[in-house]
This record gives sequence, structure tokens and C-alpha cells, in this order.
Amino acid sequence: MGDFWLLPLVYYVNTINLHTYIPQTRTLGPFLRFAFWVQACPFSCDGCMTPAAQTETGGTLMPISELADKILNTPSIEGLTITGGEPFAQATALVKLIQEVRQTKDLGIIVYSGYTLKKLQVLPEADKLLQHIDLLIDGTYVAALNDGGSLRGSSNQQVHALTSRYSTVINDNYGQNKRPVEIHLIKDDIMLVGVPGDETLRQWQTQFH
Repeated sequence: MGDFWLLPLVYYVNTINLHTYIPQTRTLGPFLRFAFWVQACPFSCDGCMTPAAQTETGGTLMPISELADKILNTPSIEGLTITGGEPFAQATALVKLIQEVRQTKDLGIIVYSGYTLKKLQVLPEADKLLQHIDLLIDGTYVAALNDGGSLRGSSNQQVHALTSRYSTVINDNYGQNKRPVEIHLIKDDIMLVGVPGDETLRQWQTQFH
């Protein structure tokens, strides 16, 4: 699982390899948020919520300007949540996206990454994206450490407030004994959004997969 994932391919400079997006959700951070999943991840965690986002193929190459327009034209959102897949595999493109969006709207940025913050701080390109993130949830998903805490998959995943934007709401939203989820219809597919508990995930996988 090499560091090369943090060196974006040339076509990721002005486009993002996108798995899918949800214009409005309340299950991936505080307040109403636009959320999107990037395509491709080097970790392949057992029990991954979005295994279809692990491979480099299968996503959609979307121009940064197009995704920025979708975000900016979504009403009432306070922020943006970026997950995947592995966001830091497309660090350069995501920096451009955030910069473009924030020229118009001061949206809060939350990112889920399989890399730990300590690792990201010494990897090329990662520091530039870290500078634009308000809240980072780091670490790979470990099924044996799934303790039911809200907005993180397992207890090894830590929440890092990289700015003060969400400092007063972290304790009310992360690691609590609740896991709300939403069901969204995306084209011809149905998507479970949020961090479900074991039983919710089992029922979902049994009925829809």
C-alpha cells in the first residue's frame, strides 16, 4: 500500500475520479452537508462500506469546475464531507476544488482518510490538502474495533480538529452511542449513507446486495 497513492496521476489535476455524491445529508458530520466519495483506495479494508469505490476503475472523471458548480448550487448546506475511496490519493485535485468552492462559499470541510494524520504530515502533496481541512477522521477501518461510535467506523479512527470551526460540536457528533443513516436513491441504485451499526449493515446487505 505505497505512498504513490499520494502522487496524483496527471488527469487528476483538473478532474476528480468520482464514485458518487449526495447533495444533502445529515449523517456524515454536523449540520447539512454535501458529500462525495472519490474512486480508488489502497487499503481494501475488510467490511468496507463502499467496496465498489476501492478500485481505480469504475468511477467517473468529473471536471473540478463541474463538481464545484454542483456544490455551490446546492442550497442550505453548511459544509462538504469528502470520503471514499481515499481522498488523499487525489490531493492536488481536491485542493483546487476546495479553493474554487471557498471563493464563493465559506463551507466547512470534513475528510475521512485511511491514512493517519501522523503519516499524512510527512507524505508529499498531503500537507497542501491538510491546510484546507477543518476536521479529519483518520485511520483504516478495523472490524474488530467497531464499537458502535457515531460517525466513525472503528475506535482506532481519531477525530482531529485542524481548525476551530467544529470544536464546539465534536463531542456531540463523534463517538456517541448512535449511528443514524439515510437511504438515498441515486439513478438506478439505492445507497445507504452514514456509518451504520453492524445489524443495520447486515440487514442492508441481505436485502439489497
